[in-house]
Amino acid sequence: MRQSLRESLRIAIQDGRLTAGTVLPSSRRLAADLGVSRGVTTDAYEQLASEGYLDVRERAAPVVAAVHAAAPAAPDPHVPAWRFDLTAITPDVRLFPRREWTRAVGKALRNTPDAALDYGDHRGRIELRTALSSYLARVRGVRVDPGRIVVTQGFTQALDLMCRVLLARGARWIAVESPTHPDLAAGIEQSGLRAVGCAVDSDGLRTDDLTPGRADAIMVAPAHQFPTGSVMTSRRRVALLDWATSHDCLILEDDYDAEFRYDRTPLGAVQGLAPGRVVHIGTASKTLAPGVRLGWMSLPAGLVDEVRTRKGLADSGSPAFDQLAFAEFLTSGDYDRHVARARQTYRRRRDRLVRALATTLPELPVQGSAAGMHILLRLPDNADDIAIAGAAASQGIGVKALSPLQLTPSRDRGLVLGYGRLPETKIDEATAALAALLKKAGASRT
Repeated sequence: MRQSLRESLRIAIQDGRLTAGTVLPSSRRLAADLGVSRGVTTDAYEQLASEGYLDVRERAAPVVAAVHAAAPAAPDPHVPAWRFDLTAITPDVRLFPRREWTRAVGKALRNTPDAALDYGDHRGRIELRTALSSYLARVRGVRVDPGRIVVTQGFTQALDLMCRVLLARGARWIAVESPTHPDLAAGIEQSGLRAVGCAVDSDGLRTDDLTPGRADAIMVAPAHQFPTGSVMTSRRRVALLDWATSHDCLILEDDYDAEFRYDRTPLGAVQGLAPGRVVHIGTASKTLAPGVRLGWMSLPAGLVDEVRTRKGLADSGSPAFDQLAFAEFLTSGDYDRHVARARQTYRRRRDRLVRALATTLPELPVQGSAAGMHILLRLPDNADDIAIAGAAASQGIGVKALSPLQLTPSRDRGLVLGYGRLPETKIDEATAALAALLKKAGASRT
């Protein structure tokens, strides 16, 4: 009763229902009104007075003190309620394997030694680094021992750590695929480095567009480039490694969408060709959920100590239980089974979206459908894709324009369409709505 009364009065004062200067009943009268002992009301008043909510004087009734009421929360403009969510960088979090994850967390809680809850190795728990080493070798062809893996809180932290290490080593420029995700370039720039755009075509990053002296490192997504969806060919991979070796550049490999390839077995990571030249970065954000905040870097030996130090300064290490649960998830085989199920779900959505676009917008080419959770719908060069994306948003259709993603001058126009969060039953309706909008904008002949 004491706790309930304290909380009720505190909340009433905080949200402004009891305004400053309001005289409250005496403890004796309030106790009689509530049918409780006077000790309950006296204790509640004394506690709130000590916290600064009440002004209590001898032989006088308590008075509400001046407390600044919190402003009501405004709707988050970054979380729109889409009628058709075609956001291109997000998975369907409803697919998260809650039952299997609960089992993994439970096992981690039962079996975790007390020492795991203390400050530990900033590279991450050895159980997870060992499980990742085995998984990455088997699935991605990555050559790394557990000692050269650093666990991070997603891709964003991995990129930030690498940028800060490179900056401390005297680097100034990182070559980045163009077009690319805007947050990627922004993340590089906020660290103090400069992002330099390098053109991408259907074979991946064009090494002939790299500029000597303006690339201390090269950021690439060979498995599935965002937003074009191109997969780097073997010839380009070799050319990239040759260029990086001859110019003493580090390659930062974003293994984006690597698990979701639909037309063939996914290509292995570039890191497997040159472990001493490539930093391989992966996450569970697309396969499990962004909120899990689990990522990892496979590092050349000469970078491990510097990255581990930076990781320790950033957050003293990632949460232990999450790491141990993910380690169990990997070693039990539950992760592989979940990825296989998710791949089939996304493939069905991809197939239906491609068929619907072929029917409603046959004259507009579709690119990048071999992997991932998005495709690129090419528009005529004279189309205003920014205005079209804005018009789509006004109708509750969440798409992204291609042109703002360019870091170098380009006439390419298009819309990036994601199907990660679009239910299969809504795809035909969403495509028809988009086709009608494009016809009105003059970007389609339908």
